[in-house]
Amino acid sequence: MAAKHTPVYLKETNNSLIWMRSCEKETAKPVEGKVKGELPQWLSGRLTRNGPGKTGFGDTQFNHLFDMSALIHQFIIHDGRVTYQSRFLQGDTYKKNLKANRIVVTEFGTGAYPDPCKTLFQRFMSFFTPLNKRDITDNCLVSVCHFGDELYAMTETNVMRRIDPETLETVGEKTNLDEYLMAVNTATAHPHVDPDGTVYNMASSFAAKGGPRYTIVKFPPPAVVNGKKKSSLDQARVVSSIPCKHKLQPSYYHSFGITENYYIFVEQPFVLNLKKFLLNAYLGKSFLAAMEWHSKEKTKFHVVRRDTGEILSTKYASDAFLTFHHTNAYEEDGHLVVDLCAIKSGDVISQFLLKNLSQGDFQVSPSDLPHHRRYVLPLRTQGTRTNTNLVTLKDTKCTARKLEDGTIFVEGQVISPNIIDLPRINYKYNGKPYTFAYGVEVNPLGVQFSRLVKMNMRTGETQLWHEEGKLVSEPVFVAAPDATREEEGVVLTTLLDKNNPTFIALLVLDPTSWKEVARVECVAQGKVTQTFHGQFAATGDSVHLL
Repeated sequence: MAAKHTPVYLKETNNSLIWMRSCEKETAKPVEGKVKGELPQWLSGRLTRNGPGKTGFGDTQFNHLFDMSALIHQFIIHDGRVTYQSRFLQGDTYKKNLKANRIVVTEFGTGAYPDPCKTLFQRFMSFFTPLNKRDITDNCLVSVCHFGDELYAMTETNVMRRIDPETLETVGEKTNLDEYLMAVNTATAHPHVDPDGTVYNMASSFAAKGGPRYTIVKFPPPAVVNGKKKSSLDQARVVSSIPCKHKLQPSYYHSFGITENYYIFVEQPFVLNLKKFLLNAYLGKSFLAAMEWHSKEKTKFHVVRRDTGEILSTKYASDAFLTFHHTNAYEEDGHLVVDLCAIKSGDVISQFLLKNLSQGDFQVSPSDLPHHRRYVLPLRTQGTRTNTNLVTLKDTKCTARKLEDGTIFVEGQVISPNIIDLPRINYKYNGKPYTFAYGVEVNPLGVQFSRLVKMNMRTGETQLWHEEGKLVSEPVFVAAPDATREEEGVVLTTLLDKNNPTFIALLVLDPTSWKEVARVECVAQGKVTQTFHGQFAATGDSVHLL
């Protein structure tokens, strides 16, 4: 059902502890689903999704939601029929944990237990292994993205894993980005893709000359160079490098913005303390143990020209906030409009510890969860007066004022009072003016994805979709062939049943009416787990957008 915007959250009586589900059996062989309603005739392709699938190994349990073993889910749509399958990502980390029957590789929030397969001497010598040679997790559980015709599972380390798009089997050895780009320590799981197939991403180099830096990386489409085929990774290069504000405390980030002419990087005061990180690496402590939230610091916006890689000299700042997900950004009348999901504090990360999510009555304050916010950055600031609002766009409450030191201090506008995350758009409007965004409403009870949200970014109107007893996932917009309108297409998401752990359905919504068009219900071989992000690959397309 569709409903007009309301800030009232669902009062669920049954928290099914959806995040604590652990898949004991993959659905390796595709199972066909039962179609209800009518699928669009033009809809054909693969919806591949990624997320946490296993809570632990043996008698050891992961500590954090971001640590659980990656489980890849996929729906294949062809000739009006739909199949579902799932496979664990068979990376080195998964295999080592499985063999040892315990967690032996450190994750974001879980320190490794001693590997019983190693002798005492081997464990001792591992403390002297350089960081770039140590066991970096390849548990890529956040998202998936195509680089040319190759599909990769991604996380926030410098490692990706290639997967077969037809079988979901893990292909070959792990891909280390530092083999293609010098000294890359982390990268986001949220790249951007241009219409020609060029992929852009943000990465960090902690040991760069002159101190830690954030780098913008370009992966051109596959090509033949001097008679030899070059993959996107083979052609990877850095297009710009941004110095960290604090040399020993680089910012955490999860995504970034891009427009037709600019990149936008948000440097936030949720930082990695490198001193703690280096010590913890040798003590076997987690990445999370070295993270710090500095509430009195400002959040910085760095703007970089796409044509030259030049960092604009104008400094933009706001009161501290944390963001995981950018929605979109675009240029309008000498301004950059930046839309994202903002959280007031980095302390929210600890809310996702499994010891919290395993409590049936666990609830987070709505103020500690993401709200959709817009910021407007004026590009023409030289010669302007201080303490004067430089935002001249109509229909916005955003402000930008020049301070005495020349910094442009920006204040954002909340688009909707709903708790909204995992935002997606019609990606053909990425980096361009747009009207609609889609996401999930996060229920403070159990941090569950309870309702689907459609936002009109110009009017602030919000529409909600919900079905009793079901949970939704990130909505993915699929544009109709030869579409001429922004809403022309369908929105795909998955439905989980709170009480039936083997139920999964593909839900198809009409973006205009925000009503159900069709659904395909499947029965999995084992428990179905929630996912974070996914990508649709249309049959016949050579470039797969996000």
